[in-house]
Amino acid sequence: MFFTFSKIFWLLAAPLNALLLITAFGLILRFWKRKLANRILIITAWTFVILGGLPVGYNLMVFLERQYDVPAEMPKKVDGIIVLGGAFNSYLSEKTGKVAVNSNISRMTTFIELSRQYSNAKKVFSGGSGNILRPDRVESDDAKDFLSDMGFKSDDFIYEPLSKNTYENAAFSKELLKPKEGETWIVITSAFHIPRTVAVFNQLEWDIIPYPTGVKTTGQYKLFDPTINVVGNYFMLTKALKEMIGVGVYYLTGKSSLFFPYAPINSSPDQHKS
Repeated sequence: MFFTFSKIFWLLAAPLNALLLITAFGLILRFWKRKLANRILIITAWTFVILGGLPVGYNLMVFLERQYDVPAEMPKKVDGIIVLGGAFNSYLSEKTGKVAVNSNISRMTTFIELSRQYSNAKKVFSGGSGNILRPDRVESDDAKDFLSDMGFKSDDFIYEPLSKNTYENAAFSKELLKPKEGETWIVITSAFHIPRTVAVFNQLEWDIIPYPTGVKTTGQYKLFDPTINVVGNYFMLTKALKEMIGVGVYYLTGKSSLFFPYAPINSSPDQHKS
């Protein structure tokens, strides 16, 4: 129920979708209340210009990505490495017969890099289907094909194919792997997604080393971008806003230990050294 509601909510709340719906409402309303409709349309137009012309989404993304860094010093021994799904377009993979990746593919390349570095660690991919309309193909299938294409044996990895969101990534992985106290686990996901991920694992009392990857910003805030990349600004805004809302909703529903995506949760490799 939570998964379905979250998908429907974001379908309506995503910035460009919301602006489209409000614009359509304003155009229809003009048949009955022209002045009110014109005000709505003017406000909507200015909102589109401001959010598209200024790096609002970029700065929100900078804020998210600055919460956690790649560990300056890694532990000598690691018991397991988990990479969260979100790097594949399973629907396209199923339709084309070839693995279709997206802008989060660095999760997988980082996973491969750390898997080689810690060859004796358990290597886990966590990801099912996040598509409410096309649940048949799961990301774990894409991961198997991708890793096979990279020259790895499928048996060298563990796959968790049931999770549909970040909370289920953590909960189902914990149920599958049964981590013991004192073990060292690394969790890989996109840098902007790390705050929510850490908070979820912390809520489930699973101490992890967060490993951010795939940064989408320079890490520096900016007031104005002379290139005025409208598509890029809305891409950043959509991802950052969804993540920030997700952190808050997860906390309110008991799935996270963090209300706001600021990093008060300590998670350092120093406590894992052996």
